[in-house]
Amino acid sequence: MKKYFIILFLLLAFCGDNSEQTPQPEAISTDTTEVIVVAEEESTTTTEIVQLDSFEGTVYEILKDKSKVGYLAPKQFLNSGLETIEGVTSEIIGEFTLELSECDQSDSCLYITNLLIRVDISTLKSNNSIRDSAIKSQWLESKLFPEAVFKINELVIPNKNFDSKVEDTIVGKLSIREIELDTPFSITASLVGDEIRIQGFTEIDTTWFGFDAPTKFNAWEVLNPIGLTVDLVAKQK
Repeated sequence: MKKYFIILFLLLAFCGDNSEQTPQPEAISTDTTEVIVVAEEESTTTTEIVQLDSFEGTVYEILKDKSKVGYLAPKQFLNSGLETIEGVTSEIIGEFTLELSECDQSDSCLYITNLLIRVDISTLKSNNSIRDSAIKSQWLESKLFPEAVFKINELVIPNKNFDSKVEDTIVGKLSIREIELDTPFSITASLVGDEIRIQGFTEIDTTWFGFDAPTKFNAWEVLNPIGLTVDLVAKQK
């Protein structure tokens, strides 16, 4: 009889433990669902696109206090991992003329003319002042060639139904170290009020512009291609 009592006691204890643990997976599942719902709501509000009225010949000027351009350089260490070095500057001046109207290629088109952006690349800053000085005086030689220029004389971008946002690849002439090359940029641009916000990215090989990627005593080397990033805000002039 004593054996039966012990077995019965163990069964009751086992069932009691299971009943206390059962609600835990449900609580975790509920919390996860709530997080997902919040994330979806936030992403929806940031991608809102509105339709605009047509306009002609509006001149926009780059606001350097709200803008920056930079580079992303993959740096490989000997027998070690890969690090991405970033350098940025806000020393930017530029402007362009923009028009939004009907066209044959799409419901509407953006017409860009006289785009000219100048960047003082001698002011590029990373998280290492020694690196910045070496780039300025040795590899990029931005002390001698301080200006990078991007220009487009005329460009048409098809735009669906006068949307306030456009994603496309544009090609302009990029000049670094006084060497000018046709260069494509993948861009996302949106018109909000009287401001245009532009984000863009491209990749270049340093040898295209007459200099080798930085390296030091076989301890590390920077790998081509180098990424170029733009984050611009322009306002009606």
